[in-house]
Amino acid sequence: MPSEGTALAALLAVMPPDDGADEQADWDAMRRAWGVGFPSDYVAFMATYGAGGIDDAFGVLTPEAATEPTYGQELGSMSGETAVMRQIWADEGGPGGINAGPEAVIAWGVSCGADILGWLTIDDDPDKWPVIVWERHGWPHWKVYDCGMAEFLRRLFAKGFDECPLSDASLWGEPSPHFLHWREEQRRLESGIDPYTGELDPYFGMEFD
Repeated sequence: MPSEGTALAALLAVMPPDDGADEQADWDAMRRAWGVGFPSDYVAFMATYGAGGIDDAFGVLTPEAATEPTYGQELGSMSGETAVMRQIWADEGGPGGINAGPEAVIAWGVSCGADILGWLTIDDDPDKWPVIVWERHGWPHWKVYDCGMAEFLRRLFAKGFDECPLSDASLWGEPSPHFLHWREEQRRLESGIDPYTGELDPYFGMEFD
């Protein structure tokens, strides 16, 4: 598994962080809430890119110092997607050959194909956690990849797996993925601009009966 610095540097070369922002996460609070530290590449990713979307096809979740989703945050949040991932594991079983239970997963991303991506926290060293994917439209649904999140994204863009690891192939082999921090995405939406194409929304500000 590449070092966290090498993995992030390789990702930066493919996906510039021009529209990123430091998420300024409280990692001590995160550790207290989740009972574990977090991978160095994710910490560095949050300081460089932050949370947000990639080409409107993938979302990197915001770090949260809470393990239970609050009302209205069941989906699209680290706590909410982790809860969903753990419930799926409890209902249908986890990946074959893994001697762990549902509490071993923490979600960090979602795809437009309704896949959930997380870490399999089966090592005391977070930098050794593999990426685990629950692929909604794949079979088997669970797949484990021996790499961190930054390396996973880089390999996704470079077609560096035997097959696309996600239900939707929008980013599979994408040579120039565009990351957009969630605050900038929100600002563009509120300005009547499509966040990813830059085109004006012809219906922005119009009221419909």
